[in-house]
Amino acid sequence: MNASIESRMPVQGPLAQSVARLRHRGAKRWYRSSVWGLVYLAIPLVLIWSGKSDVAGSVLLTALIVLIAAIYLVMPPLMWGRPWYASGIGYLVFIGVTCLGIPFIGEDVIWFWIYVPVMAAMSWQPRWFMIATIVAIGLAQLVVMGVTGTLGVYWYAAALTASIGIMMFAFGQQLQAMQKLRDAQGEIARLAVVDERERFARDMHDVLGHSLTVVTVKSELARKLVARDPERAEEELADIERLSRAALADLRASVAGYRAMTLETELSAAHAALVAADVVPHLPASADVVSPELRETFAWVLRESVTNVVRHARAKNCWVALEKRAIIIGDDGRGMAAPVLAGVTSGQGHGVEGMRERAAKVGATVTIEPGEDGGTTVAVRAPGSGGAA
Repeated sequence: MNASIESRMPVQGPLAQSVARLRHRGAKRWYRSSVWGLVYLAIPLVLIWSGKSDVAGSVLLTALIVLIAAIYLVMPPLMWGRPWYASGIGYLVFIGVTCLGIPFIGEDVIWFWIYVPVMAAMSWQPRWFMIATIVAIGLAQLVVMGVTGTLGVYWYAAALTASIGIMMFAFGQQLQAMQKLRDAQGEIARLAVVDERERFARDMHDVLGHSLTVVTVKSELARKLVARDPERAEEELADIERLSRAALADLRASVAGYRAMTLETELSAAHAALVAADVVPHLPASADVVSPELRETFAWVLRESVTNVVRHARAKNCWVALEKRAIIIGDDGRGMAAPVLAGVTSGQGHGVEGMRERAAKVGATVTIEPGEDGGTTVAVRAPGSGGAA
């Protein structure tokens, strides 16, 4: 907690930084929660003014008690983020201030020392330092009582200091644990946003990359056919319109978060894309053989792989084989680059990386290898898939 408060404070002079600490939101919470400790000071005030002490002495002692209360309030915020020895010096100053009351109340000043363990617990210092502070104050009280001969009367002052100190130590540790939990929750939320952005970027690549690739190929084909085969060109333009509308629908569904992929639909889309790119498709007639829980993942793999064949492979043929727990896509093109074949997807876009991530979610593995016909073979196999098709 002290580190987080320290990091959010701008670089300022010592005085301005101290003022900023005292105005910090955490300091204001401390002021509200420390009121109960100030009630303890009402006891000596009542005793002072109800006794037969002279007025001047009562006024001076009252001023001293007010000063002690002020130090008690500001000391923890001022010590946040400070080294432990700085806190130790602060506590010694506090004890020195309380000793100014010796001419008025004598050894009873040891009752003010109960505040030191409380301040130590709320200053977010190391555990060993807080424990050492509790022990040191208790021993100091016992020494004073031993020297003044009041140990038999006031022995419980040390016990009270120890009990309050241990209680505040535990309370302070709980507060620090809660702060760490809040920090962890904030980090989890940040990572969730980052993960969602990556997922959305991957989905946009999967949705638009395939469709725009097919639209580009069909547009080039339609431009070539306009002069020599207007009817075929018109068909290609109609396909372009249909694909554009489908891509827009997919985009809207992806943004809404309810888009679902079907392997049957992707087989039909793959056939159309390959034919438009002058690649002979060799596709299975049905996707019924695939296990239901793997069909959506395999649909994404098929879309990405066919997109790569159309865009990069310069292939003449493309084969797709389906098994119960495996899908294999091969081509006879120029093959993939060595970094992709080696499993290094950094810098290669979201396609192969997204394919691996989707496969990993269902426990499947992705292998990308050179094909027997000179192209590339992409295989995704879930546990229990057996050998290659």
